[in-house]
Amino acid sequence: MAWAFSDGISADFIQAEKDVQARVGSEPIDFVAYGVISNVYRVASAMRNHMEREILADYGLSFTAFVVLFTLWVWGDSESHRVASRAGITKGTLTGVVKTLEKRQLCARIRHGSDKRRVIVSLTPLGKSIIEKVFPLYNREEIRLVERLAENERLEMGHSLRTVLRTALDLKHLG
Repeated sequence: MAWAFSDGISADFIQAEKDVQARVGSEPIDFVAYGVISNVYRVASAMRNHMEREILADYGLSFTAFVVLFTLWVWGDSESHRVASRAGITKGTLTGVVKTLEKRQLCARIRHGSDKRRVIVSLTPLGKSIIEKVFPLYNREEIRLVERLAENERLEMGHSLRTVLRTALDLKHLG
């Protein structure tokens, strides 16, 4: 869908509006909201794929594995539910990722001292070494991905995306 990457003025955007309107009939559609959310999804997907291809593959890491290592690096040893929450993944996804990272000796699971049902996830020295090598490379790619935006556009985009994220979290809690 070319319209998802348009500036809202091009003929592709207009034709896409007509195509979507033809599909949904007389339902009132807010195409600006639809475009924003679609672009967020597409940008996230393109960015993940780019980072995996350009940086993470060289270290045998998926995007999610990188995020888990980064989470442990920044916040230290944490209970699994907290790591999952901070990484933005489910506990089930975390379990699979941690098993893979454990096999590579990049992190470890430790049973909680007072409650054996709880698990603490920790970064190993090798995991710390890997994330300390990968993160600067990752950040250079982040810079490349936003280099066509002026500083004020980057700041505004960051602010706007945090607002959308807060709204999504608020809606989640409202049920």
